[in-house]
Amino acid sequence: MEAPQGGGGSDRDKPNNSSSTSSTPIPSVATFWKGTALLSHTSNFITNKKSERSAVVFVFYREDMISFSSRTGIPRGSGLDDFKFDLEKERSVLDEQGLRIAENQENSQKNRRKLAESTRDFKKASAEEKLSLFNSLLKGYQEEVDNITKRAKFGENAFLNIYQKLYEAPDPYPVLASVAEKDLKLSELESENRKMKVELEEYRTEATHLKNQQATIRRLEERTRQLEQQMEEKVKEVVEIKQRSLAEENQKTLEVLKEREQLLQDQLRQAQDSVSNMQKLHELAQSQLFEYRAQSEEDRAAKQSEVNLLMDEVERAQTRLLSLEREKGVLRSQLQSANEENGDRRSEDMDPNSILENSLSAKEKVISELNMELHSVESTLSNEREQHINEIKKLNALLNEKDFALEEIKKELQARPTAKLVDDLRKKVKIMQAVGYNSIEAEDWEVATSGEEMSKLESLLLDKNRKMEHELTQLKVKLSEKKSLLEKAESMIAELTAKVNEQQRLIQKLEDDILKGYSSKDRKVTLFDDWELSESRAEPSEKEALDSFWKMLLFPLMYQKTFAKQNSEQKHVSSDQDQSSMLKVICSQRDRFRTRLRETEEEIRRLKEKIGVLTTELERTKADNVKLYGKIRYVQDYNLEKVVSRGTKKHAEDLESGFGSDVESKYKKIYEDDINPFAAFSKKERDQRYKELGIRDRITLSSGRFLLGNKYARCFAFFYTIGLHILVFTCLYKMSALSYLSHGPEESLIGDKTIDLPHAL
Repeated sequence: MEAPQGGGGSDRDKPNNSSSTSSTPIPSVATFWKGTALLSHTSNFITNKKSERSAVVFVFYREDMISFSSRTGIPRGSGLDDFKFDLEKERSVLDEQGLRIAENQENSQKNRRKLAESTRDFKKASAEEKLSLFNSLLKGYQEEVDNITKRAKFGENAFLNIYQKLYEAPDPYPVLASVAEKDLKLSELESENRKMKVELEEYRTEATHLKNQQATIRRLEERTRQLEQQMEEKVKEVVEIKQRSLAEENQKTLEVLKEREQLLQDQLRQAQDSVSNMQKLHELAQSQLFEYRAQSEEDRAAKQSEVNLLMDEVERAQTRLLSLEREKGVLRSQLQSANEENGDRRSEDMDPNSILENSLSAKEKVISELNMELHSVESTLSNEREQHINEIKKLNALLNEKDFALEEIKKELQARPTAKLVDDLRKKVKIMQAVGYNSIEAEDWEVATSGEEMSKLESLLLDKNRKMEHELTQLKVKLSEKKSLLEKAESMIAELTAKVNEQQRLIQKLEDDILKGYSSKDRKVTLFDDWELSESRAEPSEKEALDSFWKMLLFPLMYQKTFAKQNSEQKHVSSDQDQSSMLKVICSQRDRFRTRLRETEEEIRRLKEKIGVLTTELERTKADNVKLYGKIRYVQDYNLEKVVSRGTKKHAEDLESGFGSDVESKYKKIYEDDINPFAAFSKKERDQRYKELGIRDRITLSSGRFLLGNKYARCFAFFYTIGLHILVFTCLYKMSALSYLSHGPEESLIGDKTIDLPHAL
């Protein structure tokens, strides 16, 4: 019975040992915070010197971020202006919090050790001592729970404080990186744009002055070779930049994967150790269970043999009791017969009867003692059976728990990556390194692609690299387009600013004229001047409506002035002066509007002429571009088999197709439409049919095309047909009315067989 208790005690002590081993990082955390505190105390002088520099850098960073937000359209209230972060203060606060956390961890470790010792003493104590030690032990656990709660609250508050301050901080890295990258790209694209402009001018001059097509083809071939060399150099530069970025990314991913691999290996090692420990514990538990079962079977057999012996003794006692009872009955019968037969010998026979009665009472006592002993043996046997059954249940429950823990560990091991998966990850990392650093040559690449080791990841990485190169070229083209749009917008802004300045000058002139004519103090004149100011601030489209409004207002006012002239001579003089001043202002404003209208008409005429010139130049440029595209296609026929960069022919074709643009596709479509034989054949057939038509059919077809193709001709034909129909209907109506009126008195005499016919008109 002592073996199970000993085993249970060892199993109970194991969690305590595990807890003590699991809490081993606490002293390391404490030493870390103490070390950081010592370093902070020793480096106060250095940090004080560097704090000013960091503050200046932070101020410049905020100014750069604000200027960048103003340039890129980012709102000012997005965290750039409101964010303030005192690094030195927060560092001191974090040092204090870290030291306090370390102290709390050390105190918690000490309290846990004390509680473990007190619990061991409590387990070892007797029942009476446990009652006295229970209150102190419970109080210790309550204090430990309170301390842990305080620790958790302190840690949560510290984390929430630092999280709240860091949550408001914007991330400067993407903004600065994008600014630097865009500035670099912008400078490169500006230089490329200048070069391309120079080259375009050279092409135009060459296209106008060229007479011989072979000479132009040779020059274009040389130029295309130079452009190909430049393009190859640019592609190499771009590829090097991409390779550097990919190398950095791959290095980071490689480090992360190595750390992950080391962590997984540590976890696998720990899991294997835990599995081996659990297997040992399981084997130990099974051996103990087998021992317990064997011991219980032996105890059961011993108890069964004891019970059998006791049952035999009980049976023997019962048989002996029955025999004694029979003897007792025989003796009583003999005693009664002896009493009846010989009354005289009573005194002599008293001694044997008393002896027999004494022996009978002694046997009854023995029987009662045997019965009591039998009952006690049965009760002890039942108690031992119950204890044995309870122990078996406990051992089965413990065995089930061990099996469940073993199954969980097996599932965890199955969920963790296997050695094959780790090897696959290593292989993928090597592939990423090779692709990132561009360490694969063309021959090695052909061997790798022809073999069976070419995985899906390699093809995906290569496709990604090609797509990135294609996107780079597209972004260059888009940037050039955006730059041209920016130049157009800047020119438009300059024109609009000049227009606004001119309008402001006109408004100022109008206000000066109004102030010169603002000499009277009458309310009507004040009202007129206010209206004049509102008119000067109105839109140009409202000027004509305001002029008509002034005319409508001035005529009744003039009549009022003439009516007031009859009443008072003084009012007439003042009103004439006011009216003359207002008329001068209105006339000056009318003259300004006329001059401005002439200027706008002249500007519209110039713009129309400019638009016509630009459209003709655009058509000419488009035709030149189509011709140049045809010549480029002719030159490219010689370079179809050339490999642009490393890799196979398929890779080269992909790179060539990746450098295409929307402009090239547009001119390609125009060029193919021009050289389309079906379109030329259909046009030729149409011209032939048109020539075969007669003169009347040609006139009808041309007039129909003119009427259907011109907007004004369609409107003229529509209104002409409507007017012609109206004229015909009115003529018919008038003719019928005149005929009715002319023949109204005449009647048809039906009875006399006379019919009045209508006279001719």
